[in-house]
Amino acid sequence: MLFDERNLADVVYKLNGQAEMFYREASIKNEEKIVHPANQPIANKNPDNSKKQSEFTYDIIKDRRYTKRQFSLHIPITMNFKAQGNTFLNNTVRKEIKKTSGTYVIGIDRGERNLIYITVVDSDGRLVEQKSLNEIIGDNGYKVNYHTLLDNKEADRDKARKDWKTIGGIKELKEGYLSQVVHEICKLVVKYDAIIVMEDLNSGFMNSRKKVEKQVYQKFEKMLTDKLNYLVEKDKDVNEPGGLLNAYQLTNKAEGSRKGIQDGIIFYIPAWLTSKIDPTTGFVNLLNTKYKSVAAATEFINNIDGISYNSETDMFEFEIDYSNFPRCQADFRKRWTICTNGERIKTFRNADKNSEWDNKTVVLTEEFKNLFDRFGINLSADIKEQITAQTDKAFFRDFMELMSLTLQMRNSITGRTDVDYLISPVRNSSGSFYDSRDYKNTENAPMPYDADANGAYNIARKGLWAVEQIRAAEDVSKVKLSISNQEWLEFAQKQ
Repeated sequence: MLFDERNLADVVYKLNGQAEMFYREASIKNEEKIVHPANQPIANKNPDNSKKQSEFTYDIIKDRRYTKRQFSLHIPITMNFKAQGNTFLNNTVRKEIKKTSGTYVIGIDRGERNLIYITVVDSDGRLVEQKSLNEIIGDNGYKVNYHTLLDNKEADRDKARKDWKTIGGIKELKEGYLSQVVHEICKLVVKYDAIIVMEDLNSGFMNSRKKVEKQVYQKFEKMLTDKLNYLVEKDKDVNEPGGLLNAYQLTNKAEGSRKGIQDGIIFYIPAWLTSKIDPTTGFVNLLNTKYKSVAAATEFINNIDGISYNSETDMFEFEIDYSNFPRCQADFRKRWTICTNGERIKTFRNADKNSEWDNKTVVLTEEFKNLFDRFGINLSADIKEQITAQTDKAFFRDFMELMSLTLQMRNSITGRTDVDYLISPVRNSSGSFYDSRDYKNTENAPMPYDADANGAYNIARKGLWAVEQIRAAEDVSKVKLSISNQEWLEFAQKQ
């Protein structure tokens, strides 16, 4: 485009001076070449490729570019040269949000079970799309499971370290994955004319995960920001919105590290309580159920308003008021009925397996019945009174553990990515309990269908709170966009 007449008529791409020439010697000598001979089958790297092997009529040389010397010419180019004035976009974006009736929000969650998870919600908080980006289907139609590829690469590198062998690079695989992720997100931005919301993960958080090689936090944020700084849709006519001569600038000019909680259409929100929250009621566990002593456990139980057994639902019900418990004042709706709904996955160190991490399924109501039966507690009488009359340490230790499991909404099996569900101990307005597994194989599911999806969904909903603040503000440049814990729970529970 530099020398295209359409660009020269109204300059978008400008050629600059101070070009540089670089020279690199060949770093792989002839005798060091690794060559796969022509006409011999070679395994495809992608295990999901239906074609497991390929043959070529020529030799394949590993890292061929490093077997020859190379000259590189670097030419500086200014893109978006005709941009007028200040390109700090934050207030421009806010003004557009304020005057637009329906704003879609893309929530992005970055985790370990799913490398990247995205959801899209409309202005009313309805879930429009949700998907994990562990697997990506490229424009060529091939599916690539990057989570598995990165796991395998890490295992190979770990083995190479232990064997003192050459450690293969993972950098190219990570960058290839991130470029695919950024491409997927940019397509959604254009499709829904959406803003993006991500967790504001501080540098300490991201640095703590550098030892985990498949974590891609820092580079992902930079690559997405850079891409949105000048977004071109290659399949459009050059003069159309999004075309080469009319690209989108959706983030501020890159000037070192990010400043503040907004960068153009990208908003950063606090990471507090986005995954372990019931998306249908806004309930979160703020109780400390760790066993400390008989006296502390008795005090905890005394703060519960009522304990009863519902024979119709076959569940125990605990009436709680967060006002009775210390350090639980952040909650907006104070009173909840906690039920022993369903089952939980207990994770523990198994002494029979050399104290390795293990899991077992606990059916809550059944275990509570077993505990009460062992200590002679009559379900037809006042259960709370009988519990507080107990003196045995073993009873209170087991009771507090079962309470902890009852309040444990996220349930996962160590080492497996297919078991990671969210289940709520409180009924919602329809009289049912949210269970992410109910939506797992549902097309256009109205609720998150696993725990990471719930995290991305609530990140997007925190973005909706920011949208509401912008629309309510008289001066968008002075609006407060940092949501507090109390404001988040009030917003989630009112919705």
